[in-house]
Amino acid sequence: MTATASVWPRTGNDLVDALMKRAFDRPRDPRSYPYKLGALSLFTSRVTNTPLSQPYAPGTVDFDAFHAGVDEGKAIWARRQTEAAQ
Repeated sequence: MTATASVWPRTGNDLVDALMKRAFDRPRDPRSYPYKLGALSLFTSRVTNTPLSQPYAPGTVDFDAFHAGVDEGKAIWARRQTEAAQ
């Protein structure tokens, strides 16, 4: 089943949970905690309209993984916005 505007929660924790499930509750390559935290932070930032957190020091592996997760989160968020507009 494809997520559409009629099945997406509108706001809050339910939306963040749905986005995380869309990203990680399916067969895929494993991702690290910092990667998943990046996606979660992006979703939370967008839902709450707050600045994105920055928990890792630049130049570290965790920093890179976190921002890779943020990038995936941005792509998922954009798809969700497109689906919600249909």
